[in-house]
Amino acid sequence: MVVSKFRELYRKYERWVPIAFFILGFVFDAVMLRHVDELKTLIQQAAYLLFSAALIGVELVESVHEIHPPSLPGLGRLWKYREAFLHFFLGTLLNSYTIFYFKSSSAFVSFLFIGILIALLTLNEFKRFGESQTQVHIAFLSLCLISYLVSLVPIIVGFIGVTTYLMALAATVLVFGGYYRLLKPKLGTKPSLCKTHLLAPFGAVQGAFALLYFAHAIPPVPLSISYMGIYHDIKKANGTYQLSATRPRWRFWEHGDQTFLARPGDTVFCFVRVFSPARFKDQLQVRWLSWDRKRGWISSDAIPFSIEGGRENGYRGITLKKNYQPGEWRVQIETADAREVGRINFTIETDESTDVRDVVTTEQ
Repeated sequence: MVVSKFRELYRKYERWVPIAFFILGFVFDAVMLRHVDELKTLIQQAAYLLFSAALIGVELVESVHEIHPPSLPGLGRLWKYREAFLHFFLGTLLNSYTIFYFKSSSAFVSFLFIGILIALLTLNEFKRFGESQTQVHIAFLSLCLISYLVSLVPIIVGFIGVTTYLMALAATVLVFGGYYRLLKPKLGTKPSLCKTHLLAPFGAVQGAFALLYFAHAIPPVPLSISYMGIYHDIKKANGTYQLSATRPRWRFWEHGDQTFLARPGDTVFCFVRVFSPARFKDQLQVRWLSWDRKRGWISSDAIPFSIEGGRENGYRGITLKKNYQPGEWRVQIETADAREVGRINFTIETDESTDVRDVVTTEQ
């Protein structure tokens, strides 16, 4: 009775099923996803990649000859819903990587890449591609696979850079090569499908990803900025940082003194928390930039900044500047190859007042 009602509801609202699965996947990720290096997250993504590859493989082989539903109890009834499950798995993976890339991005070109991911996520849920559907699914799978390994390899080796990307790319090619060899014999009289439906979309995605990576459009996952703020003074005592700001309370949207009222002798402090996986140990750099109307942003300092992973709220550090001029400023946190992890913009204004400042101190 319950099953028949379910079937009736499915037939009635079948066109809304992909949207329901899209929302379900998004809510699931919003609840489950915390850090990119969590073991359960890595296992979940690996499982979804495996399930997606299996369902896409069935889809490809099915274009050559008929495939009968599994005879295992329960699986036969679920067989006709396999496309909806594939959309759920791919949608959840794309959504996961969109979230992780967003956390690790701050540069404009990175947000363009995020926009591409969101567009692909929407296409996966609401667009049907006819005869090209399997090729599109392989392209999505390829993107998810390289995204998974680009974040996994730095977690394993404990640093990030071009070397880790090349290692991830090599692993992606090896994994997909095994998938290709597994599917090729099953295509029988149509081995050409391997080139048009497997190798072509895989190669296109990996080529585009490589171009975007070396154009610094791919955010530096698994690193992300947990917090950045500008302050008048920072002291460390008993394992905590005491951050002193003079910001009026009504400027609640600012992180510290982003409108920095400078008096003679003041030092500009920048406090930052960088999340990195456990056992991660690498060196970043902190770049101070000032705005010039004629020359744009001018870099004044690039200070080495060593980090170690494993802290729940991120690795804490400070950088400071004593020699400055009033105007627009920016502090950027970058990887060793100048890939931006995070930034904060602020304004330095001359403060001619001699009144006692109202200083608010917080702890981090």
